[in-house]
Amino acid sequence: MSQRQASITGLGIFCALGKNRLEFLENMTLGRCGIGQVDLFDTSNYRTHTGGQIKDFRPEDHFPVRMLRRMSRCDQIGMMAAREAIRDSGLDLSVEKHDRVSVIMGAGAGGMFSAEQYRKQQLLKPGRLPRPTLLVSFEASALTDLIGNEFDCRGQRLTVTTACSSSATAIGYGLDLIRNDEADLVIAGGSESLSEITYAGFNALRSVDPEPCRPFDLNRKGLSLGEGAGVLVLEESSRARSRGAKVYAELLSYALSADAYHMTAPEPAATGAVNAMNWAMERAGLKPDQIEYISAHGTATRHNDLIEAKAIQLVFGELLQKLPVSSVKSMVGHCLGAAGSVEAVALALTIAEAMVPPTVNYVTSDPAIELDCVPNTSRLMPVRYALSNSFAFGGNNTCLIMGRSDA
Repeated sequence: MSQRQASITGLGIFCALGKNRLEFLENMTLGRCGIGQVDLFDTSNYRTHTGGQIKDFRPEDHFPVRMLRRMSRCDQIGMMAAREAIRDSGLDLSVEKHDRVSVIMGAGAGGMFSAEQYRKQQLLKPGRLPRPTLLVSFEASALTDLIGNEFDCRGQRLTVTTACSSSATAIGYGLDLIRNDEADLVIAGGSESLSEITYAGFNALRSVDPEPCRPFDLNRKGLSLGEGAGVLVLEESSRARSRGAKVYAELLSYALSADAYHMTAPEPAATGAVNAMNWAMERAGLKPDQIEYISAHGTATRHNDLIEAKAIQLVFGELLQKLPVSSVKSMVGHCLGAAGSVEAVALALTIAEAMVPPTVNYVTSDPAIELDCVPNTSRLMPVRYALSNSFAFGGNNTCLIMGRSDA
C-alpha cells in the first residue's frame, strides 16, 4: 500500500506584513517591511522601540463581545488566520467526519499580554479585583481549543511549545497524523502576540536591533520581535485530488534534532542544524542538489546567522552558488512561537507562485556568510523542492520540506 501524503489546501496568515493571504503575498513580493514603531505598550524604558506589530486591528469587528472577554490577543490573531485557512480550503467542516479532523498548534508566550493587563490593573487599582477573564486564555493551549471548538474538530488536539520551532514542529506532527491514517484533515500552525515581558527579555539579552533587522548583513545588530499567526490546512492528498481542491504545495517531510548545548546560544559546530536538514531530505527521498530554495531561520543575530550559514554550507557545499537563501523575518520580525508557521505559509506561496521572497534591509555582505540572500528584491523563479529552517532556543531544531504538487 502506498504511503498517504499530505497536501496543503488552505492558507491563513495574519501578521504585520498582511492581514490575509493576498495582502501578505503582495507585500512579500514587493519586498515591503512590516517592522515599525511599537505602540501596543510603552517602550520608552527600553533600548529599542520597534517590532513587527499588527496595526489597525479591531478585534470587535470580528468576534462577539462575550467571546472577546475570554480571548487573548494571541487567540484573536490565531483565530483570524485559522478562519481564513479553512475558508481558503473550500472545506465545509460541518459535514466532515469530526473525529478525523485534528488541530495541532505551536505556541510561545500564549496569553501573556492578557496576563500583563491583569497585573497592571492590580497595580493601578489596588484593592479592586481585575477582570478575571483576562487569565482564562493565559495557557498556551487556549487557541488550540478555541479552533477545535469553533469547527467541531474531535480528532487529536495538541499544542507544541518548543520556543521558536513550535509551529514548524506542529505542522510536521500534522503530517505524521495524515501519514499514519489518524486524520484526514489537520489544522496546523501557530500564533504569537507581542508582550512586554518578551520585549523586555530580549532587550535584556541585547539581542534586538533598534532598527528593522538585517539578516545576514555584515552590520546586523540583532532581531526584531514580531507577532502574527500562520495556519495551514493539511489534507490527505488523494482526498484533495478527488474533490478538485486547489493545492499550494505538498508537505513532504520534516525532521527534528537537538543541539544539547546551551539555552540561547547555537552549537558552534552546527551539528544539530546539519542533522535536521539532512534527515528531512532523507525522509523526503531527496538529495541536496534537488533543493531549489531555503527559507532560512535568519534571525539577524550575529551568532545565529553565522552558525546557520555554516550549517547550510556543510550540507550544500558548492551547490550554494545557485541556491537562494532568504529570511522572511526581515519583513515580519521574529514571531517566536508562530515563526515556523508564518514562514511555512510563505514557503507554500513561494512554491505556488514561483516567487522567492527577498531578505530586505540587506546592505553590506558579510564575507563570513557565503549565501545568495536574495537581497531586497524578490525573484521570479520556479521552485520544485524547498526547505524551511526553524532553529530555536534550547537547541530545538525543526526542518520542513515542501514540494510542488506536480513534482
